[in-house]
Amino acid sequence: MDSENYDFLIYRRGSETKEAKSIELKIPNEMTCEEFKTICIRMAHALGYHETVVRDSFGSIKDKNLKKDKKQLKLLFD
Repeated sequence: MDSENYDFLIYRRGSETKEAKSIELKIPNEMTCEEFKTICIRMAHALGYHETVVRDSFGSIKDKNLKKDKKQLKLLFD
């Protein structure tokens, strides 16, 4: 992957905690607004926000990868 074709969405925690100190998402430069919204929702989940709060804040989206992601999680935890 050529980093020139990607942007980065980075969260760095400023306080001491046992949680993730940094979360970095590499995102394509040419994404649509809907795709960016999906990335923001994933970032919120990664930061530990509850699904209900995220859904209430961002609304529902049509995530094309939802079924694929569920299959991958099933493989990971089975």
